[in-house]
Amino acid sequence: MRSEGGPVLRGCRTLAATLSTAIIALASPATGQSAKQEDPIPATPKQDLTAIQRQFVPPAPPPLTMFPEVRDAWKETPAFLRDSKFDINFRSYFRDEVTNAPNSVGIKQAWAGGGSVAAETGRLFDVLSLGAVLYTSFPIVAPPDYGNTGLLLPNQQGYAIFGQLYGRARLLEGHYVTVGRYLYDTPFLGPQDNRMTPNTFFGYTLTGTLGDGENGGPTFRYGGGWIGAIKPRDAIDFQSMGSKAGAPLSNAGVGVVGGRLTWGPATLGAIEYYSEDILNIFYAEGKYGVSFGDSFNAIGAAQFVAQNSTGRNLLNGGNYFATNQFGAKIDLGYQTGILTLGYSVVNPSFAIQTPWSANPFYTDALVQAFNRAGEQALMVGLSYVFTPVGLPGVAASVFYFNGWTAAPAAGGPLVENEWDFNLEWRPNWKPLQGLWLRARYGTSSVWQRNTRTNIDDVRLIVNYNVKLY
Repeated sequence: MRSEGGPVLRGCRTLAATLSTAIIALASPATGQSAKQEDPIPATPKQDLTAIQRQFVPPAPPPLTMFPEVRDAWKETPAFLRDSKFDINFRSYFRDEVTNAPNSVGIKQAWAGGGSVAAETGRLFDVLSLGAVLYTSFPIVAPPDYGNTGLLLPNQQGYAIFGQLYGRARLLEGHYVTVGRYLYDTPFLGPQDNRMTPNTFFGYTLTGTLGDGENGGPTFRYGGGWIGAIKPRDAIDFQSMGSKAGAPLSNAGVGVVGGRLTWGPATLGAIEYYSEDILNIFYAEGKYGVSFGDSFNAIGAAQFVAQNSTGRNLLNGGNYFATNQFGAKIDLGYQTGILTLGYSVVNPSFAIQTPWSANPFYTDALVQAFNRAGEQALMVGLSYVFTPVGLPGVAASVFYFNGWTAAPAAGGPLVENEWDFNLEWRPNWKPLQGLWLRARYGTSSVWQRNTRTNIDDVRLIVNYNVKLY
C-alpha cells in the first residue's frame, strides 16, 4: 500500500479524481510520451495534427498581446527593434504516478512551477535575427523520495537554462538557416513538451516552404541539417545525440533531411535520420481528409517507420538490429465531436526506439507506448468540444488502448491495456486568451509471466502564454 503524502498533495489528488470523474460522466513498462499530449483537444478532424504535419513548422505565436501600444510606438524604428518579439509562458504542473508491481510500489510525485521567457529580434539588414529562450522549473511540493517525474531534475531540484540561443538568417522569403540552440519539431527529433520544459537541440538547419497553397494548389515544406546535441526536457546540460540514445561514450550527432507535400486535403511526407554507430530511422506518413457536408467530416492517416542500428551498433552491445512499425487511424467528426479508431503493429525482432522525441505513433497513450517488439495495439477514442452547448473552450476526451505480443524480444507473451481521460478549458475571454487548464488521468495494466502491474498517473497542468508586445 502507498503513502497518502501531505495535505497539499492529498488535496490535489482529490481535485484530480473529481475532474476525472466528470470526464467519465461525459463520455519495465515502456512509457507513452505522444506528441499529441502537447496539443489541445481538437474540435474537428482537421485540427487533429499528426507528426508529419508538425514537421519543421515553427511554434505558433501566443494569441494575446498585452501591450500593443509598444508596437505602435516603435513602428518608425528599424526592423531590428520594430519587429522584435517578447513573450512569457507561465506553467504549473502537478504529477502523481503510482506503480503497483507484484512485489513493490513505486511513486513519482511533484508539483512544479516555472515556464519560459522568450525574446527574438527583428531582422538586421533584413537578413539576420537573434533569439533566446530561458526555461525554468522550480519545486513547489516535491518529496525527495518521489523523484524522476520529468518535471524537475531527477533529484527533485529546480533548474533554469537558456535552452534556445540562436541566430536565424533569411536567404529568401520563406527559406531560413538556423544556427545554435533551437527547438525542432519532427517525428523522431522533437520537443516532447509534455512536462515543464521541452527538449531543445544544438545544430545547423535549412528550412523553407515552396508554394503558397492558394486555390488548393500544392505546398512543399522541407528541412534538413545536422543536430549535434540535445538538452532533455528534465536536464540542464546538453549532451550528444549518441549519448542520449544510450551510448554514453558516443559523441555522434544526427543528420536529418525530410519534406512534406500538402495539396488540398492530402498530405504526404517523409524524413530520414542517420546517426553514425547509433541508429538510422526512416519515417513516412500520409493523410487525407473528406467532408460530407452537414458537419460530417473524416480523415484517414497511415504511418510507417523503419529503424536499424548502424556502424558499430553501440545501442545493442555490438549486435545489429532492424525493426519497423506500421500504424493507421481514422477520425470521424460530427460538429465538434470526434470518434477516433487506430491500429499499430511492430516487427517482432526489436522494439521501436524513440531517444530524441515523443512517440509519433497514433496508438501511443498517456502511460504506455504500445511499441514493444511484436506488439499489436488497438485504440478507440471519443472527444468533444462543448462550445455548441454553451461551454466555450471546454473539451473532454476518453481513449481506450489494448496491446498484445508474444515476441521473445518483448520478454514473452504480454497483454496490456489503458484508459486515458482528459478535461480542459481554454477561455476565449480576451484577457484570458492564452490560458489553458488541463486535468489528465491515465490508468494502465500489464499482464506478463502470470503477474500484473498497474500504473495510475494523475496530471494537473496550467499554462498561460502571453505576448508582451
